[in-house]
Amino acid sequence: MRRRLIPAVAALVLCAACGTPADSAAGAVTCESGPRTSLATPGDTQWRHPDQSFYAPGDPNVPSGGSLEHLIVGDNALIVQYSPELPQPSIDALREWAAMQTATVAVPGETDPVVRAVIASTELTCDGLDTDQLTELARSRAPGQGTEHDAQ
Repeated sequence: MRRRLIPAVAALVLCAACGTPADSAAGAVTCESGPRTSLATPGDTQWRHPDQSFYAPGDPNVPSGGSLEHLIVGDNALIVQYSPELPQPSIDALREWAAMQTATVAVPGETDPVVRAVIASTELTCDGLDTDQLTELARSRAPGQGTEHDAQ
């Protein structure tokens, strides 16, 4: 009996965070929603489409604020800025999540907030990573909201 119980307990310990937000236990990540603020600094109007959906801290060619702003307004994208101090398992979870999304780019951002997610109408700031809340924000985008433009 004892031999059968040990693997079961080990599996429970290893899967303690299964099905929860990537950063902590269920419900522990707090997010606030409000109107979006620009990701570009004044005069930052140059843009290009990114080559990938996820950029790690230290990656070359991270899209500029102008590029991110274009993606939001011109392409109806979701931009996720995350703290480079986010724990590595959360960064890995965000990378995997972003790869499965449509019109989504994740880039390193400031240390605070830990996660900032932006669409054309809304900004979500969180004290950790919760991919369920990011998915909900992504689904709230209005279809066809992008504008016609040349690809760059």
